[in-house]
Amino acid sequence: MSVSVIVMRGLPLAPGVCDDRSVMTRALAPLLLLAACAGGGGSGSSEGPTGAASTGASASASASTSTTASGGTTSATSGATGSGAGSTAAATSTGGESSGGLLDHCPTVATPIKVATIQDPEIDEASGLVASRSQPGVFWTHNDSGDGPRIFAIDGSGATLGTFTLKGAKADDWEDMAIGPGPSPGEWLYLGDIGDNSEVRRSITVYRVREPDAASAGGGAVAVDGAQAIALTYPDGAHNAETLMVDPQTGDLVIVAKGDPTRVFTLAAPIAAGGPFELAELAPINAPATFATGGDISPLGDFIAVRTYFEAHLWLRPPGASVGEALAGEPCTIPLAIELQGETLAIDPEGAGYYTLSEMAAQPLWRMAFEG
Repeated sequence: MSVSVIVMRGLPLAPGVCDDRSVMTRALAPLLLLAACAGGGGSGSSEGPTGAASTGASASASASTSTTASGGTTSATSGATGSGAGSTAAATSTGGESSGGLLDHCPTVATPIKVATIQDPEIDEASGLVASRSQPGVFWTHNDSGDGPRIFAIDGSGATLGTFTLKGAKADDWEDMAIGPGPSPGEWLYLGDIGDNSEVRRSITVYRVREPDAASAGGGAVAVDGAQAIALTYPDGAHNAETLMVDPQTGDLVIVAKGDPTRVFTLAAPIAAGGPFELAELAPINAPATFATGGDISPLGDFIAVRTYFEAHLWLRPPGASVGEALAGEPCTIPLAIELQGETLAIDPEGAGYYTLSEMAAQPLWRMAFEG
C-alpha cells in the first residue's frame, strides 16, 4: 500500500458522491471529495440495481503456454478521449455490450455505475481485481499488505462466494492480480507480490495458480494446492510496482512500476516456475500515468488499460502489435469513479467496459461501460 492524497478542484465525480456525506467523513476522503465537489463534478444518476454487473462468457483469445525456462526480451502526454492509434479491425462495443470485435478508436465511456457493495468485512484493502473469463458473474480480489496469501471470489451482488488460500505461498506485499493463459490449458490467476515502497527488495514474486471453481467453496474457506512461485528481478535494481498484467495473446507477464517516469517491464512466455528470472524493460513507452496503481489487458489483447488514483489511460493495440508497441502509441484518457484509495481495474470478460474497487471495507464495485 502506498497512500497518496492529492487535492484537486473540478475532478469528474461519480454522480451522487457529493451528496453522500457518510462517504465524505471516511479516512482520506474529506479533503479530496470536498475539493472535487467544490469544483462542480458529477451530475445525473449512476446508481444501478445491486447485482446488475455486466458479465458473460469469455471472449478470450490465445492458447496456453508450455512450461520451460524463460527470460525477457525487449520490444519497442496524455491523450484526450477520442485520440489514439487505430486498429485495422472494425467493430466496437455499444451500450455496454461487446460485439466481439477489436476496438478501433478511443471509446466513449458511460457514467460510472455502482453495481454492488462489497459485503465481506474481511475484504478491507482490495488491491487487485479480475473478472473471471470462464465463470460468468465471478470476480476475484485480494487485500494489500498485511493479509495472508488468500484470494476472495465475489459475485455481482458483492457477496463472497469463497475464500481461497494458496498453499505454500507467502504474502509480503500483494499489490495486483491478473488472469490469463498458463502452463496448461484453461485460465490461470496471477498474484503479484510486487510492492516495495522502500525499493529494497532483491527480488519479487508472482504466484500462479489455475483458476479455482468459485462455487466449490460453498461460501467458506478452501486451501488451494498447486500454486507456482515465479521469482523475478529487475535489470537495474529494485522498483515499487502495483500493476500486474498478463498478455492473453502471448502469455507474457507485464509489470508497471509506480514512479515518475512510468516504466514497464516484462517476462516473455513460456514462463517456468522457479527463477529468479530477469525482467526486460519495454521502451520507449508513451505513458502519462506516473503513479500507476492497477491495470489489465483485454481478453482479446486488443487494448491495455492502466489506472492512477484519479484517471486511467487506454492504449489501443492493432493486430500484430506487441504490448511494447501498443504502449508506445498515443493513449486515450478514460474516466474513473471517485474512490477513497483506488488501486484496481479489471476489464470485463467481453471487453465491453471495466470495473474498479477501492481499498477499505464495504466499498462499491463500479462499472464503466463503453458506449461506442
